[in-house]
Amino acid sequence: MIRRLYLEDFRVFAGQEFRFDDGITCIVGPNGSGKTTILEAIEFALFKRVRRKDKDIGKLEELIRHGRRRARVEMEFIAPANGRRYLVKRTINVGSTAAELIDIETGETIEDTVKRVNNEIVRLLGTDRDGFAALAYVRQGDISILSRLPPRKKRSTLRDMMGLGIYDDTTKNLKSRTRLLEKKLSLISQTRQTLEEVRRHLPSGTTLDTALQALETLRGQGTDGAALEVLKTLIDQIRESVRTVEEKLASEELSVQPRLIEKEKTLAARLQTVLDEIPKVAEEQLKPRIRAEARELFLNIFGDKYSDLTIDDDYDIRLFDVGGHPVKLSKASGGEDVCVNFALRVAVNTALQKEAQAGNTEMLQPLGLLILDEPGAGLDSQRRRWLPEAISSLDSVKQVIVVTHMEELRDAGNVVITLQPQGYDRPPRVIVQE
Repeated sequence: MIRRLYLEDFRVFAGQEFRFDDGITCIVGPNGSGKTTILEAIEFALFKRVRRKDKDIGKLEELIRHGRRRARVEMEFIAPANGRRYLVKRTINVGSTAAELIDIETGETIEDTVKRVNNEIVRLLGTDRDGFAALAYVRQGDISILSRLPPRKKRSTLRDMMGLGIYDDTTKNLKSRTRLLEKKLSLISQTRQTLEEVRRHLPSGTTLDTALQALETLRGQGTDGAALEVLKTLIDQIRESVRTVEEKLASEELSVQPRLIEKEKTLAARLQTVLDEIPKVAEEQLKPRIRAEARELFLNIFGDKYSDLTIDDDYDIRLFDVGGHPVKLSKASGGEDVCVNFALRVAVNTALQKEAQAGNTEMLQPLGLLILDEPGAGLDSQRRRWLPEAISSLDSVKQVIVVTHMEELRDAGNVVITLQPQGYDRPPRVIVQE
């Protein structure tokens, strides 16, 4: 999917081009060498945002190389939606950004505003940023997190990794909207009750007409005119109060709006039911493929020691030795416990992509891309010795990009990009081995 990436004054890079082909590309280098910058550039090129430690960075100006006033990223990619090749260009200036999307085959500029470029890329990818993360991105720490979680929490975390957590967010927003509607309805009801109470204590129009007739009679009998005028003014004020109360009770806010709010609440309740079901159905649809993908990946590595791996509905995992006897995961040695969770985490991505490729989901397009960010983070050499073989076996995805500081992962790549730091404020040295 990604074919070329160019960074100009973007973080540590002054002017550097990277090329990516199908197969496995390993980007290797120590901390601070610019590995993460490459991933940030990919995310920025596609979505104009960059996430660090589960939070978006506040100001994009932070991405401009020290001492410069502008940064630029260019990325060529093949769109899953139509198989065509595109070039996205994004520029960061102090206080502003610019974007352009070009069809490489025709040379035509498709869009040239930030918002339109953002929307068009989502259309071409067939997914938004959250879907992209679920389909293609295994973030640093995902595997070690899964290794530490109890089954119930693991299920919730995996649902988020599948991109199904977005429905939880939508549900929260919907519930918040429903509470606001209920509050508004309550205020309208209280206002109506207050006005009806006031109306009960005000004289009716007939009573006021009778009072005015009596005043005219008294005026004809020679009663003090000044005193009668005061009474007439008072009656007119009461009549105006009655009219105002009647108008408010008949107003759209108090008569029509409650019905509209009740209708909106009913629609919200129906939508809530649908939103509750979508992630359940999607998860149930994915589970068999996730189980199969995780089992195949694990047994490719440890098939000489284990005959099977099973995953129940809560993602609790069981191993069986070559004799068919169950083996507790906690008793396994040689890194099997971590490999199981690596297989499970990667299986989420590959299962999603295969479901999309099979046309079993209308929401996602198969990206053909998998990004592994420091897959061996937190593991000692003994517990990560299987990683090169595991990564090499990821043949179900066309393009795999591995970012790592682990030298032993070089053997897993068809292409190895080595980053060597050159000191403060100097771009890293880039060495490409094919």
